[in-house]
Amino acid sequence: MFPKREGSVGKVAVLCFSPNSGGMEHDAAAMAIKINKNVSDCLLVVRKYTWLEDFAINNEIPHEAIDFRGNFSIKAISSLRRIWEDYKVENIIFFGASEIKSIHFSVSSEIKSFIVRHATTKSSSKKDLFHRLTWSRVTAHWCISEHLEKNVRDLFPIGRAKVFVNYPGLGEKLSYLPRALPLTPEDKCLYLAHVGRLVVGKGQRDALEVIKILRRRSVPVCLTCYGDGEDRSELESRIIASGLQEVVTLAGYTPQPYKNFGNFHGVLFPSYGEGFGNAFLEALAAGMHCFSYDNTVFPEFKRLGLEFCLVEDRNPEALASAIEEVWEQRIPSPFKNIERCQSLFSEETEMKILKGYLA
Repeated sequence: MFPKREGSVGKVAVLCFSPNSGGMEHDAAAMAIKINKNVSDCLLVVRKYTWLEDFAINNEIPHEAIDFRGNFSIKAISSLRRIWEDYKVENIIFFGASEIKSIHFSVSSEIKSFIVRHATTKSSSKKDLFHRLTWSRVTAHWCISEHLEKNVRDLFPIGRAKVFVNYPGLGEKLSYLPRALPLTPEDKCLYLAHVGRLVVGKGQRDALEVIKILRRRSVPVCLTCYGDGEDRSELESRIIASGLQEVVTLAGYTPQPYKNFGNFHGVLFPSYGEGFGNAFLEALAAGMHCFSYDNTVFPEFKRLGLEFCLVEDRNPEALASAIEEVWEQRIPSPFKNIERCQSLFSEETEMKILKGYLA
Protein backbone atom coordinates (compact mmCIF):
# COMPACT_ATOMS: atom_id res chain seq x y z
CA MET A 1 0.00 0.00 0.00
CA PHE A 2 1.29 3.45 -0.88
CA PRO A 3 1.77 6.04 1.87
CA LYS A 4 -0.29 9.16 1.41
CA ARG A 5 1.28 11.92 -0.62
CA GLU A 6 0.10 15.50 -0.69
CA GLY A 7 -1.05 16.73 -4.09
CA SER A 8 -4.00 17.24 -6.36
CA VAL A 9 -3.51 14.13 -8.51
CA GLY A 10 -4.74 10.74 -7.36
CA LYS A 11 -2.76 7.53 -7.49
CA VAL A 12 -1.81 6.23 -10.93
CA ALA A 13 -1.43 2.75 -12.40
CA VAL A 14 0.59 2.22 -15.60
CA LEU A 15 -0.54 -0.95 -17.38
CA CYS A 16 1.51 -2.94 -19.90
CA PHE A 17 0.84 -6.64 -20.47
CA SER A 18 3.23 -7.24 -23.34
CA PRO A 19 5.60 -10.23 -23.04
CA ASN A 20 8.24 -8.49 -25.19
CA SER A 21 11.22 -6.30 -24.34
CA GLY A 22 11.03 -3.54 -26.95
CA GLY A 23 10.38 0.17 -26.92
CA MET A 24 6.83 0.05 -25.52
CA GLU A 25 7.88 -2.07 -22.55
CA HIS A 26 10.83 0.19 -21.75
CA ASP A 27 8.54 3.23 -22.10
CA ALA A 28 6.00 1.77 -19.67
CA ALA A 29 8.65 1.15 -17.01
CA ALA A 30 10.15 4.60 -17.54
CA MET A 31 6.69 6.18 -17.34
CA ALA A 32 6.00 4.62 -13.94
CA ILE A 33 9.30 5.98 -12.66
CA LYS A 34 8.68 9.48 -14.06
CA ILE A 35 5.14 9.72 -12.68
CA ASN A 36 6.29 8.54 -9.27
CA LYS A 37 9.02 11.15 -9.30
CA ASN A 38 7.07 14.12 -10.69
CA VAL A 39 3.31 13.67 -10.34
CA SER A 40 1.87 11.10 -7.94
CA ASP A 41 2.31 7.62 -6.48
CA CYS A 42 2.43 5.19 -9.37
CA LEU A 43 2.13 1.42 -9.67
CA LEU A 44 3.32 -0.56 -12.71
CA VAL A 45 0.95 -3.43 -13.53
CA VAL A 46 2.38 -6.17 -15.78
CA ARG A 47 1.86 -9.76 -16.91
CA LYS A 48 3.52 -12.45 -14.81
CA TYR A 49 6.71 -14.15 -16.03
CA THR A 50 7.65 -11.46 -18.54
CA TRP A 51 10.70 -9.32 -19.18
CA LEU A 52 8.81 -6.34 -17.77
CA GLU A 53 8.18 -8.09 -14.45
CA ASP A 54 11.89 -8.93 -14.16
CA PHE A 55 12.81 -5.36 -15.04
CA ALA A 56 10.48 -3.97 -12.36
CA ILE A 57 11.98 -6.31 -9.76
CA ASN A 58 15.58 -5.54 -10.70
CA ASN A 59 14.97 -1.78 -10.73
CA GLU A 60 12.79 -1.71 -7.59
CA ILE A 61 9.77 -0.23 -9.41
CA PRO A 62 6.54 -0.57 -7.39
CA HIS A 63 4.57 -3.14 -9.34
CA GLU A 64 1.97 -5.89 -9.43
CA ALA A 65 2.27 -8.88 -11.77
CA ILE A 66 -0.96 -10.68 -12.65
CA ASP A 67 -1.78 -13.94 -14.38
CA PHE A 68 -3.02 -12.72 -17.76
CA ARG A 69 -3.50 -15.39 -20.42
CA GLY A 70 -4.54 -14.32 -23.88
CA ASN A 71 -6.18 -10.94 -24.42
CA PHE A 72 -9.35 -11.52 -22.38
CA SER A 73 -9.28 -13.06 -18.93
CA ILE A 74 -11.90 -13.24 -16.18
CA LYS A 75 -9.07 -13.91 -13.72
CA ALA A 76 -7.23 -10.80 -14.89
CA ILE A 77 -10.39 -8.69 -14.50
CA SER A 78 -10.72 -9.86 -10.92
CA SER A 79 -7.04 -9.17 -10.21
CA LEU A 80 -7.28 -5.67 -11.67
CA ARG A 81 -10.35 -4.84 -9.58
CA ARG A 82 -8.46 -5.93 -6.48
CA ILE A 83 -5.50 -3.73 -7.40
CA TRP A 84 -7.71 -0.66 -7.95
CA GLU A 85 -9.24 -1.18 -4.53
CA ASP A 86 -6.08 -2.10 -2.60
CA TYR A 87 -4.00 0.78 -3.98
CA LYS A 88 -6.84 3.32 -4.21
CA VAL A 89 -6.04 3.86 -7.90
CA GLU A 90 -7.85 6.78 -9.54
CA ASN A 91 -5.94 7.03 -12.84
CA ILE A 92 -5.04 4.34 -15.39
CA ILE A 93 -2.54 4.76 -18.23
CA PHE A 94 -2.57 1.81 -20.62
CA PHE A 95 0.30 0.90 -22.96
CA GLY A 96 -1.13 -1.52 -25.51
CA ALA A 97 -4.40 -2.27 -27.32
CA SER A 98 -5.67 -5.85 -27.39
CA GLU A 99 -5.98 -6.28 -23.61
CA ILE A 100 -8.37 -3.35 -23.36
CA LYS A 101 -11.33 -5.77 -23.30
CA SER A 102 -10.31 -7.04 -19.86
CA ILE A 103 -9.39 -3.58 -18.61
CA HIS A 104 -12.77 -2.23 -19.71
CA PHE A 105 -14.63 -4.71 -17.49
CA SER A 106 -12.34 -4.03 -14.53
CA VAL A 107 -12.94 -0.28 -14.39
CA SER A 108 -14.97 0.80 -11.38
CA SER A 109 -16.45 4.17 -10.43
CA GLU A 110 -13.30 4.93 -8.42
CA ILE A 111 -11.33 5.19 -11.67
CA LYS A 112 -11.67 8.82 -12.71
CA SER A 113 -9.36 8.85 -15.74
CA PHE A 114 -8.52 6.07 -18.18
CA ILE A 115 -5.81 7.14 -20.63
CA VAL A 116 -4.58 5.03 -23.54
CA ARG A 117 -1.10 5.94 -24.74
CA HIS A 118 -0.73 5.45 -28.49
CA ALA A 119 2.81 4.87 -29.76
CA THR A 120 2.28 2.60 -32.79
CA THR A 121 0.56 3.29 -36.08
CA LYS A 122 -2.56 1.14 -36.49
CA SER A 123 -4.02 0.00 -39.81
CA SER A 124 -7.50 -1.38 -39.02
CA SER A 125 -10.57 0.55 -37.92
CA LYS A 126 -11.88 0.13 -34.35
CA LYS A 127 -15.19 1.92 -34.95
CA ASP A 128 -17.49 -1.12 -35.09
CA LEU A 129 -20.07 -1.71 -32.33
CA PHE A 130 -17.87 -4.13 -30.34
CA HIS A 131 -14.88 -1.77 -30.25
CA ARG A 132 -17.10 1.21 -29.43
CA LEU A 133 -18.15 -0.71 -26.31
CA THR A 134 -14.68 -1.83 -25.21
CA TRP A 135 -13.18 1.63 -25.76
CA SER A 136 -16.11 3.53 -24.23
CA ARG A 137 -14.55 3.98 -20.78
CA VAL A 138 -11.44 5.68 -22.17
CA THR A 139 -11.32 9.32 -21.08
CA ALA A 140 -8.30 10.42 -23.13
CA HIS A 141 -6.14 9.23 -26.01
CA TRP A 142 -2.49 10.21 -25.51
CA CYS A 143 -0.72 10.38 -28.88
CA ILE A 144 3.05 10.77 -28.84
CA SER A 145 3.15 12.50 -32.24
CA GLU A 146 0.90 14.46 -34.57
CA HIS A 147 1.12 11.57 -37.00
CA LEU A 148 -0.42 9.27 -34.38
CA GLU A 149 -3.09 11.83 -33.48
CA LYS A 150 -4.38 11.68 -37.05
CA ASN A 151 -4.16 7.89 -37.02
CA VAL A 152 -6.17 7.70 -33.78
CA ARG A 153 -8.86 10.11 -34.95
CA ASP A 154 -9.20 8.18 -38.21
CA LEU A 155 -9.47 4.68 -36.71
CA PHE A 156 -10.66 4.81 -33.10
CA PRO A 157 -14.09 5.48 -31.54
CA ILE A 158 -13.29 8.73 -29.77
CA GLY A 159 -16.74 9.58 -28.41
CA ARG A 160 -16.40 12.07 -25.54
CA ALA A 161 -12.78 11.22 -24.88
CA LYS A 162 -10.11 13.87 -25.32
CA VAL A 163 -7.26 13.44 -27.79
CA PHE A 164 -3.94 15.12 -27.09
CA VAL A 165 -0.35 15.11 -28.32
CA ASN A 166 2.40 14.85 -25.72
CA TYR A 167 5.93 14.04 -26.88
CA PRO A 168 7.89 11.53 -24.80
CA GLY A 169 10.30 13.12 -22.38
CA LEU A 170 13.83 11.79 -22.70
CA GLY A 171 14.30 12.42 -19.01
CA GLU A 172 17.71 11.62 -17.55
CA LYS A 173 18.92 10.39 -20.94
CA LEU A 174 19.37 14.02 -21.95
CA SER A 175 22.03 14.46 -19.29
CA TYR A 176 24.11 11.36 -20.06
CA LEU A 177 23.57 10.67 -23.76
CA PRO A 178 27.10 10.55 -25.24
CA ARG A 179 27.94 12.94 -28.06
CA ALA A 180 28.21 11.33 -31.47
CA LEU A 181 31.60 10.43 -32.87
CA PRO A 182 32.55 13.54 -34.89
CA LEU A 183 33.09 12.97 -38.60
CA THR A 184 36.55 14.24 -39.60
CA PRO A 185 38.74 14.20 -42.76
CA GLU A 186 41.00 11.68 -41.02
CA ASP A 187 38.30 9.02 -40.61
CA LYS A 188 38.85 5.83 -42.63
CA CYS A 189 35.37 4.34 -42.04
CA LEU A 190 31.85 5.65 -41.51
CA TYR A 191 30.34 3.94 -38.47
CA LEU A 192 26.54 3.65 -38.45
CA ALA A 193 24.09 2.08 -35.98
CA HIS A 194 20.52 0.84 -36.08
CA VAL A 195 18.40 0.29 -32.95
CA GLY A 196 15.19 -1.70 -32.90
CA ARG A 197 13.58 -5.10 -32.64
CA LEU A 198 14.50 -7.40 -35.51
CA VAL A 199 11.09 -7.57 -37.16
CA VAL A 200 9.95 -6.99 -40.72
CA GLY A 201 9.37 -3.31 -41.46
CA LYS A 202 11.59 -2.00 -38.67
CA GLY A 203 14.30 -1.11 -41.17
CA GLN A 204 17.09 -3.66 -40.88
CA ARG A 205 16.40 -5.29 -44.27
CA ASP A 206 16.53 -1.94 -46.06
CA ALA A 207 19.60 -0.99 -44.02
CA LEU A 208 21.42 -4.06 -45.36
CA GLU A 209 20.48 -3.06 -48.89
CA VAL A 210 21.85 0.45 -48.26
CA ILE A 211 25.14 -0.93 -46.94
CA LYS A 212 25.42 -3.21 -49.98
CA ILE A 213 24.94 -0.22 -52.30
CA LEU A 214 27.50 1.86 -50.40
CA ARG A 215 30.12 -0.90 -50.49
CA ARG A 216 29.52 -1.23 -54.24
CA ARG A 217 30.23 2.51 -54.50
CA SER A 218 33.45 2.04 -52.49
CA VAL A 219 32.17 3.95 -49.45
CA PRO A 220 33.86 2.41 -46.38
CA VAL A 221 30.94 1.89 -44.04
CA CYS A 222 30.20 -0.41 -41.10
CA LEU A 223 26.79 -1.06 -39.52
CA THR A 224 25.92 -2.36 -36.05
CA CYS A 225 22.32 -3.38 -35.34
CA TYR A 226 21.18 -3.41 -31.71
CA GLY A 227 18.13 -5.52 -30.95
CA ASP A 228 16.81 -9.03 -31.27
CA GLY A 229 13.68 -10.60 -32.68
CA GLU A 230 12.04 -13.03 -35.04
CA ASP A 231 13.76 -11.68 -38.17
CA ARG A 232 17.30 -12.46 -36.97
CA SER A 233 17.75 -15.70 -38.97
CA GLU A 234 16.56 -14.04 -42.18
CA LEU A 235 18.90 -11.09 -41.62
CA GLU A 236 21.84 -13.41 -40.97
CA SER A 237 21.12 -15.20 -44.24
CA ARG A 238 20.97 -11.89 -46.13
CA ILE A 239 24.24 -10.72 -44.61
CA ILE A 240 26.00 -13.89 -45.77
CA ALA A 241 24.36 -13.83 -49.22
CA SER A 242 25.46 -10.20 -49.71
CA GLY A 243 29.00 -10.82 -48.42
CA LEU A 244 28.60 -8.26 -45.63
CA GLN A 245 29.90 -10.39 -42.73
CA GLU A 246 32.92 -8.13 -42.21
CA VAL A 247 30.97 -4.86 -42.10
CA VAL A 248 27.59 -5.69 -40.52
CA THR A 249 27.19 -6.81 -36.90
CA LEU A 250 23.98 -8.03 -35.28
CA ALA A 251 24.79 -7.10 -31.68
CA GLY A 252 21.60 -8.61 -30.22
CA TYR A 253 19.61 -7.22 -27.32
CA THR A 254 21.60 -4.55 -25.49
CA PRO A 255 20.29 -2.67 -22.43
CA GLN A 256 20.34 1.08 -23.05
CA PRO A 257 21.93 0.89 -26.52
CA TYR A 258 22.06 4.69 -26.72
CA LYS A 259 25.00 4.55 -24.31
CA ASN A 260 27.03 3.28 -27.27
CA PHE A 261 26.23 6.22 -29.54
CA GLY A 262 29.61 7.83 -28.85
CA ASN A 263 31.14 5.06 -31.00
CA PHE A 264 29.17 5.98 -34.12
CA HIS A 265 28.95 8.83 -36.61
CA GLY A 266 25.30 8.23 -37.40
CA VAL A 267 22.11 6.18 -37.27
CA LEU A 268 20.55 4.51 -40.31
CA PHE A 269 16.81 4.13 -39.65
CA PRO A 270 14.80 3.13 -42.75
CA SER A 271 11.69 2.09 -40.82
CA TYR A 272 8.33 1.73 -42.55
CA GLY A 273 5.99 2.69 -39.70
CA GLU A 274 7.27 4.40 -36.58
CA GLY A 275 4.74 5.96 -34.26
CA PHE A 276 7.50 8.08 -32.78
CA GLY A 277 10.90 6.38 -32.99
CA ASN A 278 12.55 6.71 -29.57
CA ALA A 279 15.89 5.39 -30.80
CA PHE A 280 15.91 7.85 -33.71
CA LEU A 281 15.16 10.72 -31.38
CA GLU A 282 17.89 9.62 -28.97
CA ALA A 283 20.32 9.63 -31.89
CA LEU A 284 19.26 13.17 -32.81
CA ALA A 285 19.72 14.20 -29.18
CA ALA A 286 23.27 12.79 -29.30
CA GLY A 287 24.13 14.95 -32.31
CA MET A 288 24.40 12.02 -34.72
CA HIS A 289 23.95 12.12 -38.48
CA CYS A 290 20.53 10.49 -38.93
CA PHE A 291 19.02 8.99 -42.09
CA SER A 292 15.37 7.99 -42.57
CA TYR A 293 12.55 7.59 -45.06
CA ASP A 294 9.93 10.28 -45.60
CA ASN A 295 7.05 8.54 -43.80
CA THR A 296 4.99 8.58 -40.58
CA VAL A 297 6.58 10.77 -37.89
CA PHE A 298 9.86 11.72 -39.57
CA PRO A 299 8.55 14.77 -41.51
CA GLU A 300 7.19 15.99 -38.17
CA PHE A 301 10.71 15.94 -36.71
CA LYS A 302 11.79 18.09 -39.64
CA ARG A 303 9.02 20.60 -38.94
CA LEU A 304 10.23 20.80 -35.36
CA GLY A 305 13.54 22.14 -36.67
CA LEU A 306 15.71 19.05 -36.29
CA GLU A 307 18.46 18.44 -38.85
CA PHE A 308 18.77 15.04 -40.53
CA CYS A 309 18.56 13.39 -43.97
CA LEU A 310 15.02 12.58 -45.10
CA VAL A 311 14.67 10.75 -48.43
CA GLU A 312 11.92 9.26 -50.57
CA ASP A 313 10.02 6.48 -48.82
CA ARG A 314 11.32 2.93 -49.43
CA ASN A 315 14.16 4.11 -51.67
CA PRO A 316 17.44 2.52 -50.48
CA GLU A 317 19.33 4.10 -53.39
CA ALA A 318 18.33 7.57 -52.16
CA LEU A 319 19.42 6.71 -48.61
CA ALA A 320 22.76 5.46 -49.90
CA SER A 321 23.25 8.69 -51.86
CA ALA A 322 22.50 10.81 -48.78
CA ILE A 323 25.00 8.84 -46.70
CA GLU A 324 27.61 8.98 -49.48
CA GLU A 325 27.28 12.77 -49.62
CA VAL A 326 27.81 13.10 -45.86
CA TRP A 327 30.89 10.88 -46.11
CA GLU A 328 32.46 12.45 -49.20
CA GLN A 329 31.93 16.02 -47.97
CA ARG A 330 32.68 15.15 -44.33
CA ILE A 331 29.62 17.14 -43.31
CA PRO A 332 29.99 18.16 -39.63
CA SER A 333 27.85 16.36 -37.07
CA PRO A 334 24.58 18.27 -36.36
CA PHE A 335 25.39 18.94 -32.71
CA LYS A 336 22.90 21.80 -32.55
CA ASN A 337 20.17 19.12 -32.48
CA ILE A 338 21.26 18.39 -28.91
CA GLU A 339 20.03 21.70 -27.51
CA ARG A 340 16.88 21.56 -29.64
CA CYS A 341 15.99 18.10 -28.30
CA GLN A 342 16.60 19.20 -24.73
CA SER A 343 14.05 21.95 -25.26
CA LEU A 344 11.42 19.88 -27.09
CA PHE A 345 11.57 16.60 -25.20
CA SER A 346 12.14 17.39 -21.55
CA GLU A 347 10.66 15.23 -18.82
CA GLU A 348 9.25 18.31 -17.10
CA THR A 349 7.23 19.31 -20.18
CA GLU A 350 5.90 15.77 -20.68
CA MET A 351 4.76 15.44 -17.06
CA LYS A 352 3.20 18.92 -17.00
CA ILE A 353 1.02 18.11 -20.01
CA LEU A 354 0.09 14.67 -18.70
CA LYS A 355 -0.93 16.05 -15.33
CA GLY A 356 -3.67 18.07 -17.01
CA TYR A 357 -5.44 14.84 -18.01
CA LEU A 358 -5.21 13.09 -14.64
CA ALA A 359 -7.79 13.34 -11.87
